[in-house]
Amino acid sequence: MTFPTIPRAELDKYLSIHALQQPGRPDDKTPFKQLLAWMDQKQGGQTLMERKCRPGEIIMREGEPGDVFYVIRSGLAVIIKGDLESPTVIGFRSTGDAIGEMALLEDRPRSATVIALEQVSLWSLGRETFHQFLAENPALSLSLMSMLSGRIRESDEERLRGYVRERQKEEVLEDLGKLAILDPLTGLYNRRYMDEILRDVVIYAIEHNSTVGVLMADIDRFKEINDTYGHKAGDLMLQAAAAVFKKCIRSADSVCRYGGEEFAIILPGASMAVLARCAEKIRAHFADMRILHNDNSIGATISIGAASFPKHGKNGSEVLECADQALYQAKRSGRNRTVIYPNET
Repeated sequence: MTFPTIPRAELDKYLSIHALQQPGRPDDKTPFKQLLAWMDQKQGGQTLMERKCRPGEIIMREGEPGDVFYVIRSGLAVIIKGDLESPTVIGFRSTGDAIGEMALLEDRPRSATVIALEQVSLWSLGRETFHQFLAENPALSLSLMSMLSGRIRESDEERLRGYVRERQKEEVLEDLGKLAILDPLTGLYNRRYMDEILRDVVIYAIEHNSTVGVLMADIDRFKEINDTYGHKAGDLMLQAAAAVFKKCIRSADSVCRYGGEEFAIILPGASMAVLARCAEKIRAHFADMRILHNDNSIGATISIGAASFPKHGKNGSEVLECADQALYQAKRSGRNRTVIYPNET
């Protein structure tokens, strides 16, 4: 029997997401690992249904009857929800994991689609075989049920992750957990949390064939401000910069203090034109801004480098590096300007 497959470009997209998420290694002592060992032992005494899938093959579809589930003997698969044109990635499964088990236990249609990402070998279990396993291994029943409950919680957490991030951006900072993601001086996201944001928006862009714009900004001659007016003036300048960024970006964008007087702005879905307009808006507003300190009116300029995923890199780190190179070029070219990577002037 021939099963449908997804296009190679879609397969590569899911493999890229898997590489970005870096899932943890499976536990060799999980109930499904033990179930797999039990089935391998049974192979000599009875006929077990084995299915081999090629890369890109659709193992099961959302909405299908769930009268069989599989244990993965080898290989890697992705679990998605929604139609194949605009899916949401729920997670990944590999050797020793089960797929489709909840539909069988609840006697309901399948809640997700599963696709092989490489050569996958599966043992097929119907209700009768599964009940035989439980009868022969009663001590594992509670452990198996506990793991299935955890699997449900894990899926819920994946689906809610984006929603939680939006709530974090909107809620008042009332506890230490939220303070851990912010820079205390500017109130912007810190660099550690920026890495998480960038990873997630790149994954979303891969899933939806979209883009991610990245701006790297650095206050020009910031050391001179500190040396001339004192560090308090420097702190006020950093806080004023944060206010300019927040005024100039969209609600979906994120601003992070990357370190010292350097900042990173992440713009999900931004075209190169939108990226350039945002950068110039920030630059112009910053040039017009003044801070007051000890009866001194202090101004400064800012240099900005811009790059875009996937045009300038295959992951967030590469795009960030390109934006940083463009920023360096903006500094070398005279400061108070925006440079789009690669600089063609």
